[in-house]
Amino acid sequence: MRYSNIHTHTVFSDGRYTPEENVLEAIKRNMISIGFSDHSYTEFDLRFGIRPQNTAAYVREIRRLQKKYKDDLEIYLGLELDGFSKLENRELYDYIIGDCHYIKIGDEYFTVDDSGQEQQQVIDRYFGGNPLGYAKAYFDVYTQKTIENKPDILGHFDLVAKFGLMDEESSAYRNMAAEALISCLEITPFIEVNTGPVCRRVRKVPYPTDFILKEILAHGGKVVLSSDSHETENMEFYFDKTVQLLKSVGFKSIVQLHKGEFEEIEI
Repeated sequence: MRYSNIHTHTVFSDGRYTPEENVLEAIKRNMISIGFSDHSYTEFDLRFGIRPQNTAAYVREIRRLQKKYKDDLEIYLGLELDGFSKLENRELYDYIIGDCHYIKIGDEYFTVDDSGQEQQQVIDRYFGGNPLGYAKAYFDVYTQKTIENKPDILGHFDLVAKFGLMDEESSAYRNMAAEALISCLEITPFIEVNTGPVCRRVRKVPYPTDFILKEILAHGGKVVLSSDSHETENMEFYFDKTVQLLKSVGFKSIVQLHKGEFEEIEI
């Protein structure tokens, strides 16, 4: 099966390789398409996003590659938009992946995916040691920002469970996640299945986990396969096994960006 990956990162944000190096790897793998989705700028955390002064260069470089390799590969310009980022000139991009890397408490922002230690400290300090309160804060922000930003794709939906501090078997957590998911799918029907955490060995399964996949299927959502790659060698990481996982859940297709449209591909 030929794959597409539209969640990739480059040296413009926190990736290791240039856009052109990613393109050459995708061509080598005979992929259908590649989409660049470097992180949006967050003024309160400068570690990950594209600096405003580099946005024009990012756009210009991806458009250059589109022309240079138009006979070899479909190339798309995207952005991974954090919920707390301010997006100007949305028309610059072919698509937007919407997600949430932070929760905000008072005037402070706390990363959800930086470390399990930070998660636990925030849970203990602000939520009385209750992970469910932390999870609710995350899903509330995710839902609110999805409604506000109306992204084309929902990114790593259950990122809050990255470090295993959530009881994903509890009915309270599952009901909370399902409620947020249904609200978000009403805005954006496309949701990524992200193999990044398997690649980075922080989880044994992609985002989102199996019970959420079943909810997506039950509520008419469509899944987009991605690896959230920060290195060229992980462009199609765990894709074959993830397709088998999706089949076992009951999915008959995935969505790929092809000829400028989100197109369902039978699996």
